[in-house]
Amino acid sequence: MMVEKQIPNNRFDRIYKYSNTDFRGESFLLHPDVLLYNTYQYGYKDVCIYAALASLRSFAEYSAFGKTTLDLLHLSIDPFIFLNNHSLLQVKGDQIHFLYEEAPTEKH
Repeated sequence: MMVEKQIPNNRFDRIYKYSNTDFRGESFLLHPDVLLYNTYQYGYKDVCIYAALASLRSFAEYSAFGKTTLDLLHLSIDPFIFLNNHSLLQVKGDQIHFLYEEAPTEKH
């Protein structure tokens, strides 16, 4: 509803339940539209892991320093359990990098 800029037609529309929900918070995706557009290339599990790990990032660090990566120290489980052969995420050193968060976007 938010990415495709759809609004519910009436209260019986299946997306009506989201119209009064406040989705603001401290977790963020910089380019959810790009991720959504490219989901056909990945499985649901990969996209869910991507969004779940992105929700662990600090919005304060992004606001202050522009940091889009996630420190491995913020994970409570071994990240290599689900990061093995993951095409949307990459581990470099002690940081998890998100494919569509660091990708440049076209200016319209």
